Amino acid sequence: MALRSIGVALLLVMVAGCASLSRSHDAVRVTVSDIRVLESTLLEQLYEVTLRIQNRQDQEITIRGGSFDLEINGKDFGSGVTDNQVTVAAYSDAKIDVRMVSTLFGMLRLISSLQDRDGEALEYEISGRFSVEGRFGGIGFHEDGEVELPGKSEEDGQETE
Repeated sequence: MALRSIGVALLLVMVAGCASLSRSHDAVRVTVSDIRVLESTLLEQLYEVTLRIQNRQDQEITIRGGSFDLEINGKDFGSGVTDNQVTVAAYSDAKIDVRMVSTLFGMLRLISSLQDRDGEALEYEISGRFSVEGRFGGIGFHEDGEVELPGKSEEDGQETE
């Protein structure tokens, strides 16, 4: 009987934990605000990426660090981590600087995407997780979108279809 009670209690704790994780999924929205090259070698590039974090909750959150991956046109481009801490007030936003590394292959994929785009927008996807004070498991995020880049026009001497 005691074993059965422990099993039920564990089940209730797991359900409560999953419920709190699903609430935190929409807790923040993260977008790339800026990207700056810090170092560049033949095999890798180091960037400082500024992320804008929008807190969509009615209480502040204190981020103690995190990690993310960035894809461009469905291909891995780079990944980043930070141990910077930032507190985001309720229904507010803040910026955090994150270091991102891209390899030679990530850069080659980006160049290929730029050449193959033929006037189409670049698609990006950023996903990751922040370690948050007082919240087991942290807060995950996932955003995607498009970036319109200037295309060739008839003024440039190129024909468009």
